[in-house]
Amino acid sequence: QTQNDKEMPLRMAEYYVALKRRHRDKPVKQIVVFVGDGKLSMPDRFKEDCMDFCYKVVDIKTINCKELLESDNLEDKMLAVLCDVRDFEGYITTVVDELLKLPEKERADYLRRLLIMLDYRPKLMVKLNSLLEERKMPLTITEEMLEKNPFFQKGKEKGKQEGLQEGKLEAKKEAIVSIYKELNLPAEKIAKMLNVSEGFVEKVLKEKNLLKD
Repeated sequence: QTQNDKEMPLRMAEYYVALKRRHRDKPVKQIVVFVGDGKLSMPDRFKEDCMDFCYKVVDIKTINCKELLESDNLEDKMLAVLCDVRDFEGYITTVVDELLKLPEKERADYLRRLLIMLDYRPKLMVKLNSLLEERKMPLTITEEMLEKNPFFQKGKEKGKQEGLQEGKLEAKKEAIVSIYKELNLPAEKIAKMLNVSEGFVEKVLKEKNLLKD
């Protein structure tokens, strides 16, 4: 679950009944895993009159990523980015080392998956771009990868959003600067990728002395 949903108790109750009808002789255990970047605030119980229904809700950000990082499965290592990553630089170094062992096509596919997960962690996405540039890591995030990211596509379909939420404004600015430095794309393309106006991109780049009047 990527967002808090106040209707989750009713949804889970519906799922429970559907599963129980199909598997009457088996116990049904329900767990909601919250992968959003914000604070978990979803209820884990529905109580009314004679009905008392509950299930487990877990915020993936509270899970220690050590076991996933120690896994031999690369997908486990990548999933760890959604957990409690305290040493992000060490994490990225580990993942990059694993990615470099793969053929180019397979490596690009895994990197696209990582970008999708990082859409839920915009601050870490900015850190990734900075680390790739500062540490000169032999891994490149291409324009094609960003263009194929379903979250960028979804943003395009919604159109330009001039009214950026205050909490995401700084993250957007950092993303603009990082993409410009990493890919050297024109303001128009960055605007389309991040679903902001071209004027906003130019303003940010000028503030950082990256674009002249």
